[in-house]
Amino acid sequence: MRVTNWMLLNTAVRELDDLRSQYAKAQKKVYGRSLERPSDDPQRMVEAIDLTAMKVKLERAQRAATDAKEWLSIAETSLTAMAEDLQAAQETMIQFGSPANQEPSAKQNLALQIEALRDAIKREMNAQHRGRYLFAGWATDQVPFVDDGAGGVTYQGSSHKIEREIAPGYKVTINVPGDQLPDGIIATLTEAAAEIRAGNVSRVTGELLGKVKDAADVLLARRSEVGLAYQQVEQFEGYSRDGLITVEERLGEISGGDIADAVMQMTQAQQAYQVALSAFAMALPKTLMDYMFR
Repeated sequence: MRVTNWMLLNTAVRELDDLRSQYAKAQKKVYGRSLERPSDDPQRMVEAIDLTAMKVKLERAQRAATDAKEWLSIAETSLTAMAEDLQAAQETMIQFGSPANQEPSAKQNLALQIEALRDAIKREMNAQHRGRYLFAGWATDQVPFVDDGAGGVTYQGSSHKIEREIAPGYKVTINVPGDQLPDGIIATLTEAAAEIRAGNVSRVTGELLGKVKDAADVLLARRSEVGLAYQQVEQFEGYSRDGLITVEERLGEISGGDIADAVMQMTQAQQAYQVALSAFAMALPKTLMDYMFR
């Protein structure tokens, strides 16, 4: 059978196209894109899909952990501030029991200190994080504690807890609903300031001081719960981070393989293509146009 120029040209185009495809595949491996269709490798494709889904979950968990740590950290700061203010209030009330503080000016100063501490605690009860109230339950868009007109406050939030999924299948509570705070302490401190002005030492250093101590114990308990939750978030954040690294490494192996091997394959494919191109250029018969443009 006679081999025509057309047959040689078709063969050259077909062979060059195959070599170009080999080069393209090797190049995809270098850039981690060796799996683009299920037909490339069905088994590895299924594993890649599962790993990608796990990667999405782990990334979502890390974002949730970051938000949870911010929320818990600020809540712990507010609870600590309230506990310290109550400690200061206790010291002031104890000072009132001293005979040296029974003068009108001394009593007025002590009462003002109590009221200042009361107002500071009230502000912390209405603390916010990124425009959301920390101690309002789910009602994070409205002020949780409002004045009741009698020296105390009324809680207007909800009792619901806010949760974040910090690891696949594991959630942690990141808030303290306001109904778990000793909000009655605001009225107690208001009464303490009034009793100090009136000179009622026994009531201030007795019943009212006991209520302040009880409220401080509640705040310390809430702070401990928040601190424990923060530690859990940090621990699971570490698990998620390590898991994400493992998933990404395995996903890279499946979708791209060994990078050094992929580069070598791409180089070899490129060289083979250039050699074939030169060989076919020499093998194909010259035409009149070739001689005209030499």
